[in-house]
Amino acid sequence: MSQPKARFYDTLFLHLDLSCMSSAHAKTGRKSQKEALLCSFILMKLERFSQVTDLHDYLSNNLLIAHYCGFDITKPLPSYWTFDRFIRNLDNKILKEIMQTQVLKLAELGIIDTSFIGLD
Repeated sequence: MSQPKARFYDTLFLHLDLSCMSSAHAKTGRKSQKEALLCSFILMKLERFSQVTDLHDYLSNNLLIAHYCGFDITKPLPSYWTFDRFIRNLDNKILKEIMQTQVLKLAELGIIDTSFIGLD
């Protein structure tokens, strides 16, 4: 694992606003398993994995990245079935809210220019 890649994921997940997902661990700053699973699926897209098994194998072999996603690496990672069930049951509204929050934050910081409209 390259150091810049690990640093990228650490920074990304530290600054990702997941406040729309209810977290039992909000007071301690520790991510819930739902938040960790969501971060892992973001990682899956960034790494261009097409299968949940590829994601699971990657995290199993890169515990530092699994830690940055929010998993407790002193315990086994959730099973393939937990990952699969999570992504199938994830409400698209949550993803839209996270995206909107991030875009607004990036605009506020001046990282992106909002002087034009883009449609996805």
